[in-house]
Amino acid sequence: MRITPIKVKNLEETKALMASIGVSAEGIKILSLKSIYCAFKIQNVKSWEANILKQHLLSLGSDAAIERNALVKDIETTVFIFGSLKQLKSLCSKIRNQPFRLQEISRIISSYLDNCFKNNFKFCARNKSLKIKNPVVCGIINVTDDSFSGDGLIEKEKNTSVHKVQCLALKKCEYMIKQGAEIIDLGGESSRPFSDPVKYSEESQRVIPILKVIRKEFKKIFISIDTYKYLTAKKAADEGVDIINDITALRGDKRMSTLVKKYDLGCVLMHMKGIPKTMQKKVNYEDSVIEIIEFFNDRLNFCFKKGIKKEHILIDPGIGFGKRKEDNLRIIKELYKLKIFGLPIFLGVSRKSFIGDILNNKVEDRLIGTIAANIISLSMGANILRVHDVKETMQAIKISSAIINN
Repeated sequence: MRITPIKVKNLEETKALMASIGVSAEGIKILSLKSIYCAFKIQNVKSWEANILKQHLLSLGSDAAIERNALVKDIETTVFIFGSLKQLKSLCSKIRNQPFRLQEISRIISSYLDNCFKNNFKFCARNKSLKIKNPVVCGIINVTDDSFSGDGLIEKEKNTSVHKVQCLALKKCEYMIKQGAEIIDLGGESSRPFSDPVKYSEESQRVIPILKVIRKEFKKIFISIDTYKYLTAKKAADEGVDIINDITALRGDKRMSTLVKKYDLGCVLMHMKGIPKTMQKKVNYEDSVIEIIEFFNDRLNFCFKKGIKKEHILIDPGIGFGKRKEDNLRIIKELYKLKIFGLPIFLGVSRKSFIGDILNNKVEDRLIGTIAANIISLSMGANILRVHDVKETMQAIKISSAIINN
């Protein structure tokens, strides 16, 4: 006799395991939902709602944890529910048409259960589509003189010619694509903490000439413009950009959503508290992850009302944008919670200050820390990594993928 512990993280794994021991197709269909377990903490519910959930779960062979007073008193409480996918899906079915807020609980949990193990996405931008199953890498090209990472293509206090910057950008872009980048992100304004904004005219003069030569040379690559300024985004759209990477999540200018819809662009919605100049002053969250989820609920509803399709949207929790070190670490650890939206998660941790705080080192020494944070982020649910170091990131992804998928 041989007994082996098994850890399965999704339905694909459990189905493959069952098939490997000869379970029938019908058996796999019936049993697979019973092998995966999930849990939810539901806050601010009435005690009778919590008790109804508990009773339904008991009838399904599972249970719920409730504070003692909620069993006998009319109070607002928190309930911890858990069970197999089959049990929780049955719970949602049972409470779907029941009174109080049980219908809303059913809707939210059902949405998460439908999306939590989703690992295939189709992202669309202009006339292009990107199938996202394996991790995607987005390479950063900073057309600035004050990038926090020290890789800006413009030399400070020097009259760097446009032609020289174009040549540098083309060379960098070619290298990144050769190493495996599928998206190139151009930025003409640093959004590092405490940075001052640049005028539209300056930002546009920096990035549009670079966009033109990259678009001409690399017609198939996805090009993103990192801007929240409508006029810069409009010029970029006219020059063939595919994605608007907006740190304000289309809040900075009311015209931005219309532009995305008109040109059929992709867009990155990022969470940021405040603006770069002030975002790291008096940072405070009661629950950073819940606040980010509520933020995306609001912004996605806005986008859908404006006619922007779901397959054109990426979400970015905004690591380092109005967050403390502990917030950044928690967000990465709990990225899986953002899968409730059924959208690809776009993430930028490359060389950021929380890595320097942990390792007590400078920007130029943060590569290893960045790689570690990126691989953990992928395991927590990230789909697209925005990075400075494409080659090293791709190598780390290949090794981790070979181990996980073996």
